[in-house]
Amino acid sequence: HTVAAALGLSALFAALPTLYHALRWAGAAYLLYLAAKAFRDRAVPVGESEDEGRPEAGRRRAFWQGAVTNLLNPKVILFNVSFLPQFVNPRLGHVPEQFLLLGLTITVLGFAVDGSIGLLSGRLSALLRRSRRVARGLDIFSGTVFTGLAVRLATSPK
Repeated sequence: HTVAAALGLSALFAALPTLYHALRWAGAAYLLYLAAKAFRDRAVPVGESEDEGRPEAGRRRAFWQGAVTNLLNPKVILFNVSFLPQFVNPRLGHVPEQFLLLGLTITVLGFAVDGSIGLLSGRLSALLRRSRRVARGLDIFSGTVFTGLAVRLATSPK
């Protein structure tokens, strides 16, 4: 998203607002897909899963799910195209490099924070998923959150 902002994505969205709305609707549709998937999930307690012996498959799936969610999230794009330019000083020159340095800073800080939360969540998830009832409750909660986010994204004007 930072590279796109450095290359002028905000100008593209200003010139083609339909493109932004298409991205917004694609993001809402993906969130609804995730919600439906969570509602349908019949979680199997830890120790009974067929992927138990292949943890890399679950990690790969989680990575791609997170990547697609992020790429289709217009809020992240809007953050990068509206927030970052405020800290770029054209008089200093090297505008794309300034964007990239800011983006790298955000990425490193985000990785540290989100990585820590992810590691903690993974450990907590293993404990909570030992119970079929708790696992189902988490799926329903996740589905509800995804549905709410999709509705909010679809109904927000910009």
